[in-house]
Amino acid sequence: MMNEIGYSYMTTGNHDYNYGMDRLLELGKEAKFKILAANVYKDGKRVFTPYVIQEVQGVRVAFFGLASPETAYKADPKLVAGVTFADPIVEGRAIANELAGQYDVLVLISHIGTDASSDPTSFKVAQAIPELDVIIDGHSHTSLETLTKENKTSVLIASTGSYGAGLGVVDLVVGTNRTVKSKSARTITVANAPELKGDAAITARLAELTKTQDAILSKKVASTSVALEGKREIVRTQQSNLGTLIANGMLYITGADIALMNGGGIRDSIPAGDITLKQVYTVMPFGNYIQTGKLKGSELDAVLENGVGKLPAPDGRFPHLAGWTYTLDVAKPAGDRVSNIMVGGQPVDPNKEYTLATLNFLFNGGDDYRMLIGKNVADFPSDAEVFQKHLEALGTVTNENLTLKK
Repeated sequence: MMNEIGYSYMTTGNHDYNYGMDRLLELGKEAKFKILAANVYKDGKRVFTPYVIQEVQGVRVAFFGLASPETAYKADPKLVAGVTFADPIVEGRAIANELAGQYDVLVLISHIGTDASSDPTSFKVAQAIPELDVIIDGHSHTSLETLTKENKTSVLIASTGSYGAGLGVVDLVVGTNRTVKSKSARTITVANAPELKGDAAITARLAELTKTQDAILSKKVASTSVALEGKREIVRTQQSNLGTLIANGMLYITGADIALMNGGGIRDSIPAGDITLKQVYTVMPFGNYIQTGKLKGSELDAVLENGVGKLPAPDGRFPHLAGWTYTLDVAKPAGDRVSNIMVGGQPVDPNKEYTLATLNFLFNGGDDYRMLIGKNVADFPSDAEVFQKHLEALGTVTNENLTLKK
């Protein structure tokens, strides 16, 4: 689809590694555009082209790419083993120095974002490389409107939100002396440009791709009498009823003592009404599978401390729990915020072994849950399948049956 649309360049986001580096490189060979990333290394060498200088209407435009260092744990760590995501500021600064005198306009294509939990953010990159004219950003799903309000740097930073909902346009005016006279950004959406019509060839291709899937995904799985909350800013800062439902589904299928779902794995809400298979896979699209592992009570604190360590900033590691609870004090420093851990309503026994159910992604160290690496002992179906089976067992989700009664 990107070939048909006519992309020129992209950089890598963490989910581009969902099927491993080898698969990404295979897709790169099929792409009719360049993947730019200056800070992705394997065996001491850059994996991708770091930058390109293109002449546009007589103007020399240098494009370079930077990937988020969070990719190391926001992609499955097993799938990026041996790959290094170097400091974007160090690498970006080096590229800018290398390109000095070779361009009229300097553009960074980045998947770094502006989430307060990220370090660095694109704001910090802009501050470190002030000669940048434009950053075309991703990762934090930030709208251009929000970004414009928050950006205090001299660099134009543009982002279009997420899921292809908008087309970003950056307009630059370059004078005869080859300096940028003005720059602005806008986002075109169906809402603000209703006169736009879908491209016939792309629309036909989409219809072909979705026809067979829709026949399967339209199947009703269950229904819910309550709206199930999956908004990004909610599930990455607090436990929601949808997070509770998903975690309890893990207990239902595995029989574990406790369950953990990361907020970053919850990708959409479900309104009250019928729940279709399509909604199940929209909420949980990554194809992770459920695993169980054994942890001593004394090890549970480190798990929870990691989960709440980025608060009050939203972060995908935030823990949605079933079978256990804790007391949180965000005013305390990260690493010392959790107390009063209870399992099954009883104070945690530091010497007792508990069975934890969670995603293979977390057992692999994803979202920085490194203390879980190597703890998995049993495999279960995919996260979406487990969620589906739990929903089918409930029939109708209510406030009363959201939480599994053990």
